[in-house]
Amino acid sequence: MYSILAVDDDTHFLDIVSGLLQHRKYRVETSNNPTAAIELIDRNNYDCILLDVKMPGIDGISLLDQIIRLKPHVPVIMISGQSSLAIAVKAIKIGAYDFLEKGVETDRLLVTVQNAIAKKSWQEEKHTLLDELQKQFQMIGESEGMQSIFHQIKTIAPTDAKVLIYGETGTGKELVARAIHFNSNRAGKPYIKVNCAAIPETLIESIFFGHVKGSFSGAYMHQTGKFELAHNGTLFLDEIAELNLQAQAKLLRVLQDGEIEKIGATQIQTVDVRIIAATNQNLAGRVANGTFREDLFHRLRVIELEIPPLRARQLDIPLLADFFRMRFSEKYNKRITGFSPQAMNLIMSEKWPGNVRALENLIEKAVIFTKALTIDQETIFTALYSDARDDQLRSQTGSLKEFLEQNEKEFIEKNLVLAKGKKQIAAEMMEIDRATLWKKMRKYKLDNS
Repeated sequence: MYSILAVDDDTHFLDIVSGLLQHRKYRVETSNNPTAAIELIDRNNYDCILLDVKMPGIDGISLLDQIIRLKPHVPVIMISGQSSLAIAVKAIKIGAYDFLEKGVETDRLLVTVQNAIAKKSWQEEKHTLLDELQKQFQMIGESEGMQSIFHQIKTIAPTDAKVLIYGETGTGKELVARAIHFNSNRAGKPYIKVNCAAIPETLIESIFFGHVKGSFSGAYMHQTGKFELAHNGTLFLDEIAELNLQAQAKLLRVLQDGEIEKIGATQIQTVDVRIIAATNQNLAGRVANGTFREDLFHRLRVIELEIPPLRARQLDIPLLADFFRMRFSEKYNKRITGFSPQAMNLIMSEKWPGNVRALENLIEKAVIFTKALTIDQETIFTALYSDARDDQLRSQTGSLKEFLEQNEKEFIEKNLVLAKGKKQIAAEMMEIDRATLWKKMRKYKLDNS
């Protein structure tokens, strides 16, 4: 049952409104005291508030301002016995849902209340969905580079400016695109992703703009294009550098005119789409060598963001590793409380050419194989080099002795790096004595200075 508060110094009017709304199965509370009404609003969660404009003590406009600050998502319908366009405009500007005159038809009042509550319910569902999406696509980073990215996202998200995102593979370019969308005014609208590198050249126009049935051989049914699907929302063009020049020309035309034409259609459609593009290529270099249109390049780069690689975000590595540990521990129903210091040192020593995506894959493997409360160094080492060893096994043509010696050499080198060159510490980490370590270092011609 929806809950409504009616605030008016006219108790007769309150009785009428209360009876009307209760008859429609609303739960209604009333107050003829503005100060007491604020206390009620602070303590309770109402689905709608009816508020008189003229009241002694605190007038309705001042009370509206307090309500908006206290409970910004609760719709407030202003009701006045003295019609004034200036007051109505002021109330709407402050944040009132609607402005009605006393004596308004019953049906009009009921429809307004119903619509106000429906809007509140939709907003609550939207915020719940956005919270879930933001948790799912959580971005983590305390490093200076990522804090700068977060600040830029917050600044540009409310605009409709086109954004061009640069970054190495695995840095999280799509996460940034999603963050921009879900923090924008288009958050409740479609977010459509297109991987430009995965589209066959012959289908680019159909994928982007759609086609009608029978428009070409194999067009057995109507297809809605990505631009139409993203209408009023955001279209994320991943790997934009992979589009050929013909596709670039067609894309440029849409960005200039905001119009699309389906293959085989006779009518042109207008679309309202925010474009976010991403690439791991040097687009300026592509323009210079003639493989990317200069006019399209300038259209796309209204705002440019560059995501730093993980190796430049050392401060973020433990945070990300722990985040992935918790996520995958929950996914695989395992109780893993953290990493051993040696395991974290090994993680920190990596250069991470695959960036955050590679770190995520590593932690998932480690969680799967860990049987203890903490992830140890051996598990991380196994997860790091299992793929490399698999590749080596598939290509190995030498003896077993050569294969084992190569892996032993790599293991000793890694531990020496972790121990910062201190032989005693490295030996303890590998659970061998110092003399054995020196012997093996001489064998493999490692620096034993």
